[in-house]
Amino acid sequence: MAQRRIKVRGVYRSGSHLPIWEVMEKARIWEKAGLELVSFKYCAMPPDAERALFKGEIDFISGDHLTPYVLVVQGKPIVSIASPVNGQNASIASWEPIKSLHDLRGKRIADTPMEGREGGFHHGRGNHMMYLIRAGMSIDDVKWVESESSDEQFEALKSRRADARFVSSGERYKELGMHILPLGPLPMINGPTLTTSYTVLHKKKGLGERLVKALVLGIHFAKTQRQKTQKILDGLNKRTGEDYQYSRLERMPSKPYPDAQAIINAYELGCIKAPAAKQLSPMALWDLHYLRELDNSGFIDKLYKRKPATA
Repeated sequence: MAQRRIKVRGVYRSGSHLPIWEVMEKARIWEKAGLELVSFKYCAMPPDAERALFKGEIDFISGDHLTPYVLVVQGKPIVSIASPVNGQNASIASWEPIKSLHDLRGKRIADTPMEGREGGFHHGRGNHMMYLIRAGMSIDDVKWVESESSDEQFEALKSRRADARFVSSGERYKELGMHILPLGPLPMINGPTLTTSYTVLHKKKGLGERLVKALVLGIHFAKTQRQKTQKILDGLNKRTGEDYQYSRLERMPSKPYPDAQAIINAYELGCIKAPAAKQLSPMALWDLHYLRELDNSGFIDKLYKRKPATA
């Protein structure tokens, strides 16, 4: 008897999450995992996504890494079950050459506010703060020149109202004569983390297992079917006007366990947002048994022993 599909509705917190979900849709991965994705929309603010989750309006959130910790403290049944992105890279663009982050003490840094207009925590700003913290600095050792607009941040640096800025690519800053200091990788829960609630998981039996299986299958398709995946990304880029690269999918682990240090760093940022979360273990948000059971069954290892189907 054919497996009855479970209907699911989701939201994604950032456009940067779209490549893996686009691959899963176009490659019919949801169906292969026994799911039917009936709704998948953008939701900018964590409180909005979390309210929808608790009201039963959606079944999962792509992302939502920092604010859930205080919800766990409050007894909310939110839970993360897989993490395909566990780090990020940044550089510092500055007018004066700097040798380390310590040279930023007293400098003006162009960045987003720590909190958005509706109470959400800006994860990008949090990542930049964590770079400072891991370097043994305080987030108050620098002066933040804040703007919600990336263009305004760029102009603040260009006009020298700011001294430096954290950037993902330094090319256009080099063209202006600025100095670029690569900072290396930062362990951090990031990107399309699978976040849901125990209420949903208990109501829809088998959903946790199938969500994790779908993500594993999507990553496998992307890693083993490069030409087809690139074609899917080309269509996504044409539709959105973005320039999503295959490399972001290629780097995803075949087994999307969260990195331990990435969890700790995300937890520390969550505690900055909500000090009450300090009473929790960093692992309080996570339930990895769905992934572990799939892994233990040998399913993932067998996937990668198969030869990819010919086009």
